[in-house]
Amino acid sequence: MKKPIVYNNVKKFRLLNDMTQQDLADKADVHRQTIISIENKSYAPSIVVAYAISIAVGKDIKEVFYIDEGSDS
Repeated sequence: MKKPIVYNNVKKFRLLNDMTQQDLADKADVHRQTIISIENKSYAPSIVVAYAISIAVGKDIKEVFYIDEGSDS
């Protein structure tokens, strides 16, 4: 079975909105470390966190987060 891989454009949209990681964390009601981990692709957020981040950057969730089928694992 292929393991899905979650990709994101969080940093791109954060910078386009002239936001710091802390600004985004505050707007999405998460810790700054959560934003750092998501941007570094070391953490795939829950749907609730992904939705909050998408709202905070003013984009549809599908523009900010997307899934690609990975290789067999």
